[in-house]
Amino acid sequence: MFIEEKLSISQRHNYLSLIEEGIFFRAYNQSAYILSQYYHQELKVMSNMVKKLNNQLIVFCAFPKMQIKQRLPRAVKTEWGYELKGNFELSNYQDWFEQILSLDSDSKYIKNINKKNINHDGNSLKKQEKILQRQLTSAMNASLASPIFYNIQLTQQQLKFLHKWQRGNCLPIIMENFIESIKQQLQKN
Repeated sequence: MFIEEKLSISQRHNYLSLIEEGIFFRAYNQSAYILSQYYHQELKVMSNMVKKLNNQLIVFCAFPKMQIKQRLPRAVKTEWGYELKGNFELSNYQDWFEQILSLDSDSKYIKNINKKNINHDGNSLKKQEKILQRQLTSAMNASLASPIFYNIQLTQQQLKFLHKWQRGNCLPIIMENFIESIKQQLQKN
C-alpha cells in the first residue's frame, strides 16, 4: 500500500485507522492523534517528511500486531488492518501535530549534537541554560507586576513534558519551544 493510500485511510472522519505494516499496526496523522489523545496510548509519536508528496510532513506511531486486542478490544478487522468508529473531535489536532513536529525536531537536534560532539565539556550548554533561566525569571517577574489571569488547558504532550522535566537535563531550545507552545495557547484565549 502506498503512503497516499495510508494517509487517505487515516484521515477518514470519525475513524481511528490502524494500517498493518509487517509485525506492527501504524497510525498516521489524525489516527495517531486519536490513538494518543482519546485512547491514551503511551506510544512514541514520530514525524517524517515524505519526499514523493512534495516534502509533506506526517506523524505516526505504531505498536506490535499481537497487542491489538489488549489495546483496542473493540477494533474491527479490515482488509488493510483495523478500524474503530467513534465521535472524535479534531479541533486540537493541528496544535498537537505542530507540537509533535516541534518535539521530534528537538529530539533530532539533540541527536545531531551528540553525533557531532559540539560541546565537549558542556560549559556552553550550561551558559545557554543560565541565560534562558534569567530571561524566564525576568519575564515572570515582569508579568507579576501586572497580573493577568488566563485559563488554558495544557495538552497531553505539555503535561508529559512537565512531568518528565528535570533541571539541567534540557536543552534551551526545547524549553523555548515548550514556553512558545504555551504562549500560543495564551494568545488564542
